[in-house]
Amino acid sequence: MRWQLAFAQHPMYLIIRECATCAERTPPWGEPTIELYVDRVRRNIVALRAHPELKLGYEWSGLELEQLAADAPDVVADLRALAADGRVAFYNGTYAQPHLQTLSSEANLRQFEHGARALRELCGCQVRTYAHQEASVHDQLPQLLRAFGLRFAVVPRFASTLTWLEGGELMLFDLEGPRFVHGQDLVAWCGLDGTEIPLYLHTPRIGRVEDWLARESMAGLLHAPPLLVSIPDLQETSEEWVERHRGVELVLLDDALEARARAGGPRPRVRFHSSWSYIEGLGAEELSRAGWRAETAALRAEALGALALALLDRPAEPTDAIWRTILAAQHHDVHCFCAPGLRRKAIRRLRQAARSGDALAESAAYAIASQVDCAVGNGTPMIVFGAIPEPHTAVVSLDVPAAVTVVTDQGEAVPAECTPGTGGATRVQFLSRLGGAGYATFWLLPAGESRPATPREAPVTFENPFYRLSIEPDGTFSSLALLPSGDELLAGRALGGNLVTATDSDGVSPRREGQGEREDWRPSAPARPLRWSHTGPLQLWRSALGMRFTTAGRLGSSIHADLTVQLYHQLPRIDMEWAFTFRRASIGTFYDDESKLCVHWPLAIDGAVTHDIPFGVVEARPDRPCFPVSWLDVSDGARGLAYFHRGTPKHWVRRGTLTNLLAWGEDTEAIGSRMWRHNWPKAFDQRLRGRHAIQSAVYPHPGDWRRAGVPAMARAYGAAPLACVTEPHGGRLPRRAELVALQAPDVVSTALTVRGSEIVCRAYSVGVQPSAVSMRLDGLRCRELRSLGGHRLERLAPFQVGELVLERK
Repeated sequence: MRWQLAFAQHPMYLIIRECATCAERTPPWGEPTIELYVDRVRRNIVALRAHPELKLGYEWSGLELEQLAADAPDVVADLRALAADGRVAFYNGTYAQPHLQTLSSEANLRQFEHGARALRELCGCQVRTYAHQEASVHDQLPQLLRAFGLRFAVVPRFASTLTWLEGGELMLFDLEGPRFVHGQDLVAWCGLDGTEIPLYLHTPRIGRVEDWLARESMAGLLHAPPLLVSIPDLQETSEEWVERHRGVELVLLDDALEARARAGGPRPRVRFHSSWSYIEGLGAEELSRAGWRAETAALRAEALGALALALLDRPAEPTDAIWRTILAAQHHDVHCFCAPGLRRKAIRRLRQAARSGDALAESAAYAIASQVDCAVGNGTPMIVFGAIPEPHTAVVSLDVPAAVTVVTDQGEAVPAECTPGTGGATRVQFLSRLGGAGYATFWLLPAGESRPATPREAPVTFENPFYRLSIEPDGTFSSLALLPSGDELLAGRALGGNLVTATDSDGVSPRREGQGEREDWRPSAPARPLRWSHTGPLQLWRSALGMRFTTAGRLGSSIHADLTVQLYHQLPRIDMEWAFTFRRASIGTFYDDESKLCVHWPLAIDGAVTHDIPFGVVEARPDRPCFPVSWLDVSDGARGLAYFHRGTPKHWVRRGTLTNLLAWGEDTEAIGSRMWRHNWPKAFDQRLRGRHAIQSAVYPHPGDWRRAGVPAMARAYGAAPLACVTEPHGGRLPRRAELVALQAPDVVSTALTVRGSEIVCRAYSVGVQPSAVSMRLDGLRCRELRSLGGHRLERLAPFQVGELVLERK
């Protein structure tokens, strides 16, 4: 038997370069400085030239290749030459090696888009194999891999799940992995849309190659597949390393997998995903929330840039720099438990990226607004821009100098609410119904003083045409019933919905750095439960828009919170914001999610748990965590409750209770990848500090998620409109325009953007049958519908991603 080894190096370039306190700077694991780390790569290149039989793969992200090119352009030139000579190959293909299962649809696509560009420009090559150390898989990834030229995939070392479509499931949780059967080592990884990618099954970790060879030889005809894939952290291929590997043929994955695929034979069809990530509530998920905010700003800037191109022939301003910042912050090492310094840098950069996106959106919006004819009318004109190419109801919110009345262009009063804003301003909120991506003109009229709040110590009841709600003074929901049926959605328990819980872990996982063996970690004491108690009366505002209430409370002595709940007369959604103030709070133990700061919704519904993933929708696995892109729904077919989030993606449903993980923080080294219990080499003070605003919403509805239009409702919640207040002036544009409006209820858009002279509306189908994609266009025509791979389509198959290419008439 000739054993083959595909040896792929997993670099830690970003974390060593950007984080001075990380444990990855500890030899021999890493290097104390990035200069010494680059020297390690240089010595690998020397070894490659000295040993013609040596072949190496690199799981190097586009981001880290760009950093290497800036720090050591000679090294990148050498790697490019070796790749052209067939001695080096690059794997993965993303821009920043993220955990793709936690990201949005557009972030997934742009990770591969920018990754392919970086690899092509720097190394002149196309990544063909999605091989990675980290688990970064979800049920729609095959479609993306195919679209960007990747032909094979390999199971990772970290936690992932294989589900055979004919029945049976296997969770790859142990780092050693199972022993897959030789001859059955290739399966067909099927996306929800039917796209297939050959997936290679192997034993992910071997230790020393001599031990692996001896073990497989002793196993005889029971040996594992003879192609071993090893993706350790970047090692040095010294003379000793080369000598130890004389017993195997070193190969590149692309070539070895191509040969196995040509051998043919039946391939079982599987789904492949991961319920694991570094999303653990670190720092109240400030990184994820900042990323969500920056991405929302970038997508809105692109959509308004598309509108300005369509209406004014104004070239769209590029957003590539904003996206590179967003994508770089999604690197798994930025999200990792062991890089708080790197995470703080990324958050600052994301906030600047959000400001840049906002500036681009405002530039495009005011360019359009300057041409809208609003010379005649009462009051101050305000142009509201919607960036979603579907009919939707948007909640418009802006600060004005004093209370106002809002009227439409036809002079009809709009239900609005004026409450105290920041810095002495008044916050006005109202609903704007838009038929698609476009704008509408409103007028602001003076209206005296804003209405003051009414204190309330007793429970509050609110009713609209969609639901009836009872809220306790502490902010918990004691009842939420659908109307007109009266079906109760919350379980009849004393705790109620919207309940926050946490445990005080001060003293439970103390800093013990340098003491004892790493695998010796034990909790020092039981965690102490913290009970939510409100500290003042509920403050209530009633208006034509609906009802808003705020309440304050605390969890122990180190967590204070202000809760705001917004209810609407004409919208079935309920919006919530928890504003937590942490005072060096040690909350939860890292390895126990239920000990962390969580919000719970005990439900009276015993039904399917469904959530969105990038470009798709799946049913959650029972009792396992999941990472909804934007929404999770629990429904028995007759009634349901959908939960929307803005950057807190880890959820689970257990014993009938929906839980969203919000925050964790300790000063400890009792942290890890959740696949072992031993301590990390370094301790970090990651106690929770400062003020963090965490937003979510619930949508009670009849029927299942499709009948209730949950994806569209979540899309409207996640994409805020932009309001431009201006002065009366003439112009050549009408006071209202809806340029792009999808008319297919089963088609969900993810972006409206500009590519050269084209306007591209990217969308995917959630239908059970192929969907014809109809659109209402104003001033535009649809040139074609095409797949991500560029093939012309007549309709979208279920969960297929397509691009509608639009042109100005």
